[in-house]
Amino acid sequence: MSTYIELEIQNLLNEVEDLDEVGERVIQSLESSPEHFTLDNINSLARFLIQSQHPLKLVHFVLRYIDNENFPIPWPYFLEALGLVGKELDNKTLKALIEGIQEDNAEAEAARAQSLNKSMTELGEWRSNRKYKIHKDYLNNKRLLLDQLITLRTQQLYEQEKNLLSRLQKLYPGDSEIRSEVSEHKQRYALEILQRRSPKARAQTSEDFSPKDPAVENALQALVQSMHEHAEQRPELAMDFAIAAFMLEAYEAALSLLSYSEEETTSLLWLRLEILLKCRRFVEVLSELSKVEVLLAHEPETFFATAYLRAQALWGLGQKHTAIEVLEGLMAARPHYRAASALLSIWSGQ
Repeated sequence: MSTYIELEIQNLLNEVEDLDEVGERVIQSLESSPEHFTLDNINSLARFLIQSQHPLKLVHFVLRYIDNENFPIPWPYFLEALGLVGKELDNKTLKALIEGIQEDNAEAEAARAQSLNKSMTELGEWRSNRKYKIHKDYLNNKRLLLDQLITLRTQQLYEQEKNLLSRLQKLYPGDSEIRSEVSEHKQRYALEILQRRSPKARAQTSEDFSPKDPAVENALQALVQSMHEHAEQRPELAMDFAIAAFMLEAYEAALSLLSYSEEETTSLLWLRLEILLKCRRFVEVLSELSKVEVLLAHEPETFFATAYLRAQALWGLGQKHTAIEVLEGLMAARPHYRAASALLSIWSGQ
């Protein structure tokens, strides 16, 4: 919303072209209405005077009211104007300015001024503190929003989660962590749709425990058989077929299809571990994890991913106490590992 002074400046600019006259008339208008002596209005006036290259007018205006305790000093613009005027400030004046800024707790705002960098060395320190606070607030706000995201996810509030992700993308464009969350959200939603539409999901619901449709089961078996035949002929398609079988919840078939692949990529290794978990082959998961940790030791994320999978395998084997210890160790190393946090919360309630 425009301030009173911004509207006044706009109206005057439509009437006269002389910026010097506009500045004088705006100052007169503001001084005739002390109730408009707000920080927003004075900042608007200060910005106009600086941009119209009349810093001396701003200096004289501020000095007329600087002894008034209720007058909000526009510190960044006032300091900028003092530097632009060109007169070197003596130590007494600099000391008085610093004391006034500190008394108003306006160090962060004052740090925005640039023209007094050489004479007022404190500006550099204040500027560093301001940047640090902005960065800290930036990270804290992102963390709070990501925590909200986890809450929405655990409550399966898809639309609210989608809206919050959209907001995060606008607030933190290009952030790798946000991109990862968006990608995970899309993949999870797509997988849920495929699972709901899979023959297994359609054949049995929470309210209908009727036998599976033989025709559907036969069709699924035929599809799996066809994928096996094609994977044998074209091994480069084996991983794609395995993913398709995984989405259809044909986990044993997915594992079998994966064996046709001739190239052992990083993606294949992680997919095989996920499939083994779904097949409840927990001992094999633990054995494979040891190999993966050696093969991918150079990747920093390997430790966290393998710890997360190891905990699930141990839980499946009934070693619940050890599984929780592994997750707690993972959380100690990476407090914001949200998937581990959610899983630990679920396990702790059982």
